[in-house]
Amino acid sequence: MFSYQFKVTKENGLHIRVVATLIAKFQGILESHEKLKNVILEYREQKVPITHFYQIVSLKIKRGESVSIHCENPLTPCEQAEIAQLLQQQPDDGIQKEADRLLVENSLTFDVILKHILSGIIVVNKENRITFVNDEAQRLLGKQDRDLLNQKADEVIPDSHLAFILKSGKKEAAQRQQLGNRVIMTNRSPILLDDEIIGATAIFQDISTIEALSRELSETKKLQKELELVLQSVDDLMALSDVSGKLIFLNSAFMNLMEQERLNYHVRDIVGEDLWNEIHTQYVSRAKIVSFSRQATYIARVNPTMVDGEFRGTVIALLPIDDMKKLVEQLQMEKERTRYLERELSKHQLFDAAFNPLIGESSTFKDTISLANKVAKTDATVLITGESGTGKELVAKAIHGASSRKEKPFIRVNCAAIPPQLIESELFGHEKGAFTGAIQTRKGKFELANHGTIFLDEIGDLNFDLQAKILRVLQEKELERVGGYETISLDVRVIAATHQDLEQMVEKGTFREDLYYRLHVVPIHLPPLRKRLSDIPLLAEYFRIRYNDRLGKNINKYEAGFMEVLKNYQWPGNIRELQNMMERLLTLEDGDTLSITSLPDYIINPSQSSGKETKAAFAELIENLPIQMMEDYEKMIYTHVVQFYPSFNQIAQALGVTHKTVAAKVRKYHLTSLVGKKYQHH
Repeated sequence: MFSYQFKVTKENGLHIRVVATLIAKFQGILESHEKLKNVILEYREQKVPITHFYQIVSLKIKRGESVSIHCENPLTPCEQAEIAQLLQQQPDDGIQKEADRLLVENSLTFDVILKHILSGIIVVNKENRITFVNDEAQRLLGKQDRDLLNQKADEVIPDSHLAFILKSGKKEAAQRQQLGNRVIMTNRSPILLDDEIIGATAIFQDISTIEALSRELSETKKLQKELELVLQSVDDLMALSDVSGKLIFLNSAFMNLMEQERLNYHVRDIVGEDLWNEIHTQYVSRAKIVSFSRQATYIARVNPTMVDGEFRGTVIALLPIDDMKKLVEQLQMEKERTRYLERELSKHQLFDAAFNPLIGESSTFKDTISLANKVAKTDATVLITGESGTGKELVAKAIHGASSRKEKPFIRVNCAAIPPQLIESELFGHEKGAFTGAIQTRKGKFELANHGTIFLDEIGDLNFDLQAKILRVLQEKELERVGGYETISLDVRVIAATHQDLEQMVEKGTFREDLYYRLHVVPIHLPPLRKRLSDIPLLAEYFRIRYNDRLGKNINKYEAGFMEVLKNYQWPGNIRELQNMMERLLTLEDGDTLSITSLPDYIINPSQSSGKETKAAFAELIENLPIQMMEDYEKMIYTHVVQFYPSFNQIAQALGVTHKTVAAKVRKYHLTSLVGKKYQHH
């Protein structure tokens, strides 16, 4: 790159004619447009391509100032002399001086107009480089001219669209464009010289305020229309007046009254002169009973309309007096109903969040949970009764979770599942060496539950001697480990549960009466599912969602009548049986709908007894067997029967024995894995 420095001595500096002559001189020297656009004029560290005519003029280079010109190819001494001569003062005739003066004045005027016009203006050359940008354009774009001039328009202005104008040569008028948080309206035009596109210009204005006003006007019109619709739709007679009291809007009912009574359209004709004067001078609301010759009596209520503290008119409402009497009577009835509901609500306070996992809306269920919610706030001993599968453990956990002990341990003990010889050690712990195999000291369940809650499930299965020790712990709040002598103090909340009738067991002498009454402080009975038929759809839906998520399925419909079939079944296994059945259905279903035909036959046809099938199958099983030992027969019976029932309780009912006996025999013959096997896949 070759650089040459020149001093401007022209009287008016580098004005419009000199710049044009300078550009023409370089065009003659280089004879190539590609070479020409690489010639740069530098003034006070601002570099402008020599072809950017208006940008050079806008530099306002004065007499006595220096400029540098940079060229890719060197200039000959003759060419340098020609350019220097062009920039220096030469004697001009009078006509030339006058022409230059007019050019300077017009150039300055044009510059001031373009710079300060309230529209943004951008000019690009045919390479889409910005050659001019005025003050308003800089403000709207949020950029200075130094960041815009000589830059590609598409690179510095989002969606400028000027490249398209340069290519198509077509004008675009009134184009709406988003510019940051502003909305602008743009006109774009090509710049033509001898039918050749030499550039393009964009002139744009900020219309954000106009658009906001337009939206506000549209919203106001919408509100006005909605107000009219509201006033027309109400049964009361409604009207609006202006500041003078003239009625400017009336709904149909009010219009009918005015026409029938032949009244003037003024507030004073409705409520009287005195009341109107009071309203529009004191800006107060007033009500008055008014009567008309052909109509019933009304209660007229007039409210002033105030906008920014200024009186703008009134709103008038006429309500028939008979309707008002009815409203008063209805209000009185509603007050009585409210008082009743408040009384009822006080009986059923909102449940603690710990009870959320318990699903049900039936009154029986809610009464039970309401009692559990209340007792949760105390440390009272709770006895939960109910058939197997009714959710006794869930209720126990909820009571613990809603209590002040919720951050402490919740320890569950299944009294029916622990062998009798180990139950005492499990509950109270043991010292090292207390018995064979006691190789170290071990804490029992009561100690582990200290400061928390212990849940004694199936407490009816405890032997008589152990019941006495449980009673002592409850009464004395202390225990001794098996083989130990140290007394350990306890702070444990006890919740017990059983499916058995403890009161009947007390009468038979199989359960201690004193322990029964110690546990029976707050009894909570969970109703069987057959007593909560309205809850079956809720529970089924809960399990559908749960197993959909777990199995990655999208089963979202039920066949018509599906829920009715579920309600017609007695559910001897209660919620656990329903849960298992829903899990099986969702596991096997390939579509998106649970159908009735997918249900087991014993649910579709509950009148068919599984007991009959059990007896018939067993008769066939033993028909040709040789005589066996009694214990072998017993094992055979239990092995066969347990497969047809899902719980020890139902097995006990079928065989006519106790739940405890069934639990013992199942453990003895190792049959746990067979329980409910054919019941599940019937």
